[in-house]
Amino acid sequence: MWSPILKIELLKEGRNIRLPLTIIFYNAILAFVMLLFMVFNAESFQEGYYYNTSSYLYQFLIISSIQIGVIFFVIPFYVTGMHSGEKESCMKDVLEVIPGLSNQYIIAKMLLVILVSGMIFISALPVTSLSCVYSGIGFAKIIRLGIMVLVFSFWSGAITIFFHTLRTQLKWPVVAAMLVQCVFMFGTIMGMEIIRNGAMLLTDAGTLPVEASWLCLFLLILNPLASYMGYYGNLTGNSGLMTVLCGHFGINGANKLFSLFFYKISTLMCLLIGCIFLFLATRNLGQKNKRG
Repeated sequence: MWSPILKIELLKEGRNIRLPLTIIFYNAILAFVMLLFMVFNAESFQEGYYYNTSSYLYQFLIISSIQIGVIFFVIPFYVTGMHSGEKESCMKDVLEVIPGLSNQYIIAKMLLVILVSGMIFISALPVTSLSCVYSGIGFAKIIRLGIMVLVFSFWSGAITIFFHTLRTQLKWPVVAAMLVQCVFMFGTIMGMEIIRNGAMLLTDAGTLPVEASWLCLFLLILNPLASYMGYYGNLTGNSGLMTVLCGHFGINGANKLFSLFFYKISTLMCLLIGCIFLFLATRNLGQKNKRG
């Protein structure tokens, strides 16, 4: 049975012009990039330049990378848009009166984020399919891309929803969510470098201890981009970039066990982090309602 809060959120989003505009601009960007590739490939073939059909593979890779990158920037603003009209509504008063409704409220927001992300991804399937016509990429890769979009949407949406339960200002949660996302994506790499340099300075031999490598591996698992690097390696058959990065921190990235488990654990870690932020958001909203 559907939650009444979810029905309200679906009705509000269905009557809002935000979703159609997002889909239009999203597909316009992807179509523009796709047209640039098609024009470049056609001119290269006509002029007799070196022509390699493997370029279509990177064409699909760039299109998929844009779809992943857009998630990390669009979702925080989209979640903020969903909260923008609630100052004037009576939703907060309802949450304070009815006990346990804060859980349904958070879950409804999260489900709406996932549904919107799924609709946006499905709307871009024609462009995505066109980019893999000549590259021999199967439909399974597109399905995996869709799963990654939903996972990253859940991760980004949960972080943003949590910060919306902390403050009522609309601009502050967006900034905080973007900063936290940058900490996970780039701060973990900086932390790994600090651990590496500090450990090598403390050791007499100037080598990286095993404990420091394990700590760097844990920080790398927290990085959501690590999961995408697994998709990149599976798509291109080249995991050299990830192997070099891991080797810099004393991690054997060329090991089969590493390839078998690391990327899956990184994806599960994204889901776990999202669940933690959702739990904190529900707890924080419930405490606010009790105090209110």
